[in-house]
Amino acid sequence: MTKIFKYLLIGTFFISLFACENEDYQGPIPFPTLIEAAEDAGLTTLVTAVRSIPGLEATLQDQNAITVFAPTNDAFANALAAFDANNLDELVENLGGASNLETVLGFHVVPTLIFSEQLNETNVVTTLAGQQLTVNRAPGVVTVVDATGATATVIQADVEIENGVVHVIDRVLIPSIELPKPTLVEAATEANLTTLLTAVTAVDGLANTLLSAGAITVFAPTNEAFAAALEVFGAADLDELVVKIGGVANLERVLGFHVVPAVAFSSDLDASNTFTTLAGQDITVEVAGGNVTVTDQLGRTARVVAADVEIANGVVHVIDGVMLPDLMLPTIVEAATAAGLTTLLDAVTAADLGGALLDAEAITVFAPTNEAFGDALAFFGVSNLNQLVAKIGGIENLQTVLGFHVVPAVAFSSDLEATNTFTTLAGQELTVAAGEAGVTVTDALGNTANVVAADVAISNGVVHVIDGVLLPELTLPNIVEAATAANLTVLLDAVTAAGLGQTLLDAEAITVFAPTNQAFLDLLGALNLNSLEALINAVGAEEVVRILGFHVVPATAFSFDLAEGSQTVPTLADEELTVTRSGANVTVTDARGNTFNVAVADVAIENGVVHVIDGVLLPSEDLPNIVEAATAANLTVLLDAVTAAGLAQTLLDAEDITVFAPTNQAFTNLLSTLELGSLEELVDAIGIENVQKVLGFHVVPAVAFAADLQEGAQEVPTLAGENLTVTRNGNSVTVTDSAGNTFNVVTADVAVENGVVHVIDGVLLPTLD
Repeated sequence: MTKIFKYLLIGTFFISLFACENEDYQGPIPFPTLIEAAEDAGLTTLVTAVRSIPGLEATLQDQNAITVFAPTNDAFANALAAFDANNLDELVENLGGASNLETVLGFHVVPTLIFSEQLNETNVVTTLAGQQLTVNRAPGVVTVVDATGATATVIQADVEIENGVVHVIDRVLIPSIELPKPTLVEAATEANLTTLLTAVTAVDGLANTLLSAGAITVFAPTNEAFAAALEVFGAADLDELVVKIGGVANLERVLGFHVVPAVAFSSDLDASNTFTTLAGQDITVEVAGGNVTVTDQLGRTARVVAADVEIANGVVHVIDGVMLPDLMLPTIVEAATAAGLTTLLDAVTAADLGGALLDAEAITVFAPTNEAFGDALAFFGVSNLNQLVAKIGGIENLQTVLGFHVVPAVAFSSDLEATNTFTTLAGQELTVAAGEAGVTVTDALGNTANVVAADVAISNGVVHVIDGVLLPELTLPNIVEAATAANLTVLLDAVTAAGLGQTLLDAEAITVFAPTNQAFLDLLGALNLNSLEALINAVGAEEVVRILGFHVVPATAFSFDLAEGSQTVPTLADEELTVTRSGANVTVTDARGNTFNVAVADVAIENGVVHVIDGVLLPSEDLPNIVEAATAANLTVLLDAVTAAGLAQTLLDAEDITVFAPTNQAFTNLLSTLELGSLEELVDAIGIENVQKVLGFHVVPAVAFAADLQEGAQEVPTLAGENLTVTRNGNSVTVTDSAGNTFNVVTADVAVENGVVHVIDGVLLPTLD
């Protein structure tokens, strides 16, 4: 702001007549010097001003003739007030230095002698400052008009001094001088741009940077412009605005965007002008119809409402809007990287959510620290993120957990009520509380995390760093749902047939080694069976229950819970299973030494975990002995014959046998052919030794399931010392005795403790003695 300067006069005042102690002295009385006269008249401020300029007192004293218009102390006091000075030193500074003070004082001195009676009505005189004064005389009054047009009145005229005359005046006369321009701060203060000043002060060192800049043009928003910006950002004050634009660094960028490092008065502007600001970004300034407008990076336009306020190092144009540069706010990924939230970033990457978060229109992210994730890992009993993903049920549930930390709206801490409920991207609600102690967030399980770093502005919202991982309600499948999803249809059918579904659903904690459909097909093929029903019929329902129970461990064991190497674990079949982990690979070995691979590990379920395997695990064989098998098959005549021949223990003690066991009807047919009425008659007819030979002819001293037989005919040895001819034709098996009689196997592959039984529809006869 330009102020008109009022200048201090040097003038000397007047004189008390010199009185000599010697009353007899008759010579002329000497006049005082200018300074003596001023001191005698009490013009102390004038004296101080003259003496503050080196050599000025002597210069005035050496003049041959001078007329001094000497301001009173009150006149100087008024000048101090006009120039916002508290003392003479401040006045000198505000005038622009000692040289300007010397000009002001010289403006009060005319280098000729002018008594009031010599004045015309209007007189123009040239002063020692080289500028002219107008002195007017009217009846009873003399006035002096300075360069500004201000008028001083002579209140005491014609005080003679050694080299001239002094006229005392009631104001300081101001010459034409170049007054110092206000600084930016002074100009803003004068224009009442208080919010701008507060903003500049908030950025450490910015005020000094602007004051010391060589040349600047400042587009200075009004207080009302800042108020409108606060409203746009939903901020109650400047502090909240700083938070919402990304911190003090971005406040500095915004303010720098209002400063051009060159001087541009409105008269210097073309119709359209592009200036690079201190923020390093361009603004567009346009002139049309006498109006000047400024357009920012967002295309918003502000109008210059007060142009060309000259300041010490440039010019200020007051505008009616706050201009916004590209704030270059970080993305969520960049902000998390800067905050060192590496585990969160790994989780977002694993869940493939980066793009969704970056593309979201408006988000608030509650971002757990690495330590928070460490606590979550410990809670779930895992050591890394991959294991955590497995424990919570896979990538989809990881997406749910991460989405539970994101609100699809922007909520800075200043926007919060005391209690707030937000629906997250996971579709579940978070409770956020704000109070004097800070901000807390409560998850679906009632766990509360603290916001440890609030209000990190990002390009599409805000991040609040928290000290806990928030858990939503997670949905895990039950064993039936998991098996259905994995298409383990044969296993499901087996569990249903065995009536084990509810048992598995109700179990507190289980690990299930779940065979694939192909695994069941492989088992059926090995047993020469063609369906699950055939398997159940072959081994019995109880054995199927035992087999299925052998796949279930009554505890939860994810693959990473296993020790390296082999370990035995109990099963619901009351037998132990051998599980071996080698790095990331897991195998399972059953009671019969069969080893299968875990093809898909760590499928979390409601009450445990499922590992899909490529084979059906078999417990130890609980097979009947030959007597039990024959009894179960109701082969009573055979049992009677074996007992009569005393062969039972021999068969029980044999290491490996295959028994072709005739049905009761087969024995009935033989007795009929021989015209005998009972087994006892047969024994009597052929003798006990031949009965033993007949029975021995049905026993092969090796194990041969139907699937072990070659296609076609083959001879096999028997305990009778003669060979038996066995023929396989596809799934059909026949047996031919030494007499050429051929009988059918009507029930094949009845496993017994020491071999296998094939039930046949005839009695085989060897060569009898």
